[in-house]
Amino acid sequence: MDLNTLFFGGMTLLSLAVFFYFGRFRASSKQRDREDRIDWSKNRFGSLRILLLAMLCVLGIALLIRMFAY
Repeated sequence: MDLNTLFFGGMTLLSLAVFFYFGRFRASSKQRDREDRIDWSKNRFGSLRILLLAMLCVLGIALLIRMFAY
């Protein structure tokens, strides 16, 4: 094992330990029960619009790959 592997492996273990330590805490009720919360039950974007946007993104990426790969 080289120094790079040890360093980034140690960073990974340290970040996981910090994540799980702070994951135990919960936000206060003042932060959770607000008046101006986002209504996640509302479907702001239709399923068709999301599908078309995803297809457009895939098409754009495919065109970029074709343009720069050949």
